[in-house]
Amino acid sequence: MAKSKKEDKASKKALSNGSLYSQEAVSQFYKLSKQLDLDETLRKAGIQRHRLAILLDDDEIGQAVETRIDALLATPFRIEPSDTPEAILLMQEIKKWFAEIATGSVNALLFGYSVLEAVYDQTDDGQIGLNWIGEKPMEWFEPKNDGRLIYRQDESGRESEVDQIFKFFLTQRKATYKQPYGKALLTVVYWLDFFRKNGFKFWAKFLERFGTPILKGKCKNSEPDDMNQALLNAHAQSVISIDAEDEVEILAVTSSGSAGASFETFNNTIIRQIQKVILGQTLTSGTDGTGSRALGEVHENVRKDKLNADIRLVTPTFQAIVNALCTLNGWGEHEIILGEKSKQLNKDQAERDVKLKDAGAVFTNQYFIREYGLQEGDLAEPLPGQTAQPQFKAIPSKPFSFAASVNGLTQEQQELDELADQNFKLLSDNDLKDLILSSESIEELQTSLFAIAKTADKSQFNEVLDRALFAADILGYMHSKEGR
Repeated sequence: MAKSKKEDKASKKALSNGSLYSQEAVSQFYKLSKQLDLDETLRKAGIQRHRLAILLDDDEIGQAVETRIDALLATPFRIEPSDTPEAILLMQEIKKWFAEIATGSVNALLFGYSVLEAVYDQTDDGQIGLNWIGEKPMEWFEPKNDGRLIYRQDESGRESEVDQIFKFFLTQRKATYKQPYGKALLTVVYWLDFFRKNGFKFWAKFLERFGTPILKGKCKNSEPDDMNQALLNAHAQSVISIDAEDEVEILAVTSSGSAGASFETFNNTIIRQIQKVILGQTLTSGTDGTGSRALGEVHENVRKDKLNADIRLVTPTFQAIVNALCTLNGWGEHEIILGEKSKQLNKDQAERDVKLKDAGAVFTNQYFIREYGLQEGDLAEPLPGQTAQPQFKAIPSKPFSFAASVNGLTQEQQELDELADQNFKLLSDNDLKDLILSSESIEELQTSLFAIAKTADKSQFNEVLDRALFAADILGYMHSKEGR
C-alpha cells in the first residue's frame, strides 16, 4: 500500500530537521562538568590524576617505566619521501627534539593524556623550525570529549581553547567519549604500590619488635621499675648494672623465620604484578626462575608488542608536528615512520630466486620491491640497447636438450652449437663454424674474418673477433689437441 502524501512529507521533514551533522545524545552532566575525572581508582583514592607521578619514585615502578621509555627512544625513524630537501630539514628537526617529543607524548601511557607545546624560530634563510618543544603540566589542560583542549589560565577559573595544529599537541591513550582524559596505566598499579609500601611499614615494625632480643629481668632486692628502666637503657647502650641477686635473661624470637618468608612471598607477588601491568610480563613469566629458549622468545615477542603499542601511541603526535612544520614552511606533505626497519632478507627465498633465475626466469622490479622491501628508484632500469653478454661454460647450466641426447652429441658439440645459435649479423652459422674449425692459429682466424667482414665497421668486427677467439680458445684448440 502506497504511503500518503502527508506521511511522505512528514518523513522528509523529520529527515531534514534531524541532527545528521551533530550529536544529539549529549549529556549535560558531561558537557558542563569542570575537571571531573571519572576514573574509579582515582575517585576511591581521592587523588588527582597528575598526583600519580609520585608512583614513579618507587624503584620497581620507575625501572619498569624506564624500560619502556628507553625502548621507544632507541626506535629508528625516517621521513617519506626521503629524497627531497625538505625531508633532510625535517630529519634534522625531529632528530634534535626526538627525546623531548617521545618522552612527553609517551607520558600519555602513564597518565592518560599529555600536552606538548612548541615554540618556533625563523632562520636566516627564511625556514621555520623548532626553537623549543616540551611537555607542559597536564593539570593546566583539560581535554574535552568533542576534541577541544582547554587551557586553564589561572585559579580564577578563566579558561580558553588552545590551538592544536601549530602550538599545542595532545596525546591521549584509550580516550572515550565518557572518559576524554584517557586511561592511565599508573591507576592500575596504584593499589599495588599502596599495599607494597604498607607492607614495608608492617615489616619495619615487625623487625623493630622481634629483630632485637628481648631482655627479661628477675628482681629480688631491687624495685621492678628500676629493673625495667635498666633494661630499656641496656637496649640502647648494651650495658646494664644490676644487684648481685638479680637476674637478666635474653629471650630468643622463634617466629622471625616464618614471618620473614611470608613477607618475602608477599613482596615478590606485588613486584610480579607491577611488572605484568607495565611490561606485560614478569622477568621469568611465571616459571619461578627457570628459563628456556622458548621462554626467551615469548619474552622478546611481548617486549616487541609493547614497543609497537607505544609507537602507535606517539606516532600521531610526531606526525602532527611534521604537518605543522610543512604547513608553516609551505612544503609538501611528508610522513614520519617510526620503528619500521627494512625488510629482513629471507635466505631461503633468495636462494630459490637465484635458482629460478639460472633456470631462465625473469623477475620484474615490482617483484623485488614487494618481496625484498626495496624502494622506488633502488633498482636501475637497463640502458637502451643493453643486453646480457653470452657466457660460455664448460659445465652445463641450461635445460636438458632431448634432441642432443638422442643424436649423441657431446658437451663440446652442444656448446659449439649454442655459440652458433647466437644472432651474429656479419656471419652465418655455417661460416662461423668453418672458420673456427679450419683455423690453426689466431693470426689465420683473424685474417679469415677480415676477408669475410670487409664492409663491417671497427666495433662490429672486434665484437665478432672477440667471440670467435673466445670460442676457439676453449673449444677448437682443445678438440685439436685431443684429436677430435
